[in-house]
Amino acid sequence: MRVCLVFLCVFAPVVFGQSNVAESMSAAKSFSDDEWADDWLEETDAPVEDGFISGLTIGGFTEAGIGDFSQTNPTGRSSLRELRQRVDVSAYLGESFVSAKFELLVDSVDDNDVQLVNRELYIDAKISGAVSMRIGRQVLTWGTGDLVFLNDFFPKNWQSMFSGRDDEYLKSSSTAVKFNYFNNDYDVNFVWQPKLETDEYISGERFSYFNPVLNSVVSNPRVVAKKPRASLSNGQLALRVSTAVAGVEYALYTYRGFYTQPLSYSFDTQENYFSRLNSVGGSLRRGMFGGLVNAEVSYLDSVEDPLGTKQFVPNSQVRYLLGFEKELVSNFTMGLQWFSEQNLDYDAASGQLGSELNAAKLPAWHHTATLRLTYLTMNQKLTWSLFGFYSPDEKDFYLKPKLSYRHDDHWSLIVGANKFSGSAISQQWGQFERNSNVYLRARYSF
Repeated sequence: MRVCLVFLCVFAPVVFGQSNVAESMSAAKSFSDDEWADDWLEETDAPVEDGFISGLTIGGFTEAGIGDFSQTNPTGRSSLRELRQRVDVSAYLGESFVSAKFELLVDSVDDNDVQLVNRELYIDAKISGAVSMRIGRQVLTWGTGDLVFLNDFFPKNWQSMFSGRDDEYLKSSSTAVKFNYFNNDYDVNFVWQPKLETDEYISGERFSYFNPVLNSVVSNPRVVAKKPRASLSNGQLALRVSTAVAGVEYALYTYRGFYTQPLSYSFDTQENYFSRLNSVGGSLRRGMFGGLVNAEVSYLDSVEDPLGTKQFVPNSQVRYLLGFEKELVSNFTMGLQWFSEQNLDYDAASGQLGSELNAAKLPAWHHTATLRLTYLTMNQKLTWSLFGFYSPDEKDFYLKPKLSYRHDDHWSLIVGANKFSGSAISQQWGQFERNSNVYLRARYSF
């Protein structure tokens, strides 16, 4: 009953009235990376040329990145020092599509560690006219939020976001099997990840963070977290059913698996661990007021703490999101979001907090407002952008200004910053104040 009321409260005011989403999308003009786009209408069909192998494409880029903290950081490291070589290869094998993206990464922040990164390696195979399957290493994403995630429990790389890497690297890749079913009325996407794919979370080695057990900001060594054993019962399952009615896009989501960060702590083993999580939710997106409106809600069931009485296990939550994006004038776009997290069983949970956690007292509600501004100049070669998070209840913020210059189809230059500020070390963004940094990236694409 509680979840049904959430859906009615969030969606009823937005659904009232009708408009054409396609026309409003054109008016709003999203400037996000293609990899961030929701793939509700993805297709795997493509013209097949003569011969078994066709449509072969090879590309990639070479990128150098450098960055540093704007003040003394407890880690004693730089924020970004790396050289990245990326190679992208794709082709059709008959009616199947194959894609591979590999990277050779030299990371001096990681003590000149040389890594061969399998960013993507999958095959899209058509099973029937309406059913396809993608199997292998792939980047998965869904939901309507902009850098805010309610029903997307696929892995994220927060270290990349904090260091100033390209936005696409916030989305980590997963080894998964994805089934797609399309018809004229609705689409179904089902994802199975055989083992837990965790976030690259802030763990102290590259960026410092607040540890509630120690009641202080800490850095190094990396948090030791216990992962669930690999088994069929511990696989992650995610399902999305989407449709479009009268110009409004709707989607329902469900997830069974684990939190993708080690938010739980066991005093018996003295380890952080990934506790179980189930979730259901929904979203809509439609044209309104000359732009795009999106709304999303999710219910997170913390399976291991059904009553909210366990001190070091996350409380169950309901999350709400309302967003709006519009092109205000030619080449200038604004996006606004309001994101709220409601901790359920709040009285029981707060009653369990010991004195050592007074600085991190669990709130009944936590709110976040976001703003994205994008301005294209010099025939869209120079992009000025700003993304900001602000919490009105904690009064802390995180700003991401960025200036991108595309000289031609090959050369581009990006300069930006990550600015954190707050009044307390226990705040969501305030804890990262000493991680504020500036960065510069140069890329040659081929």
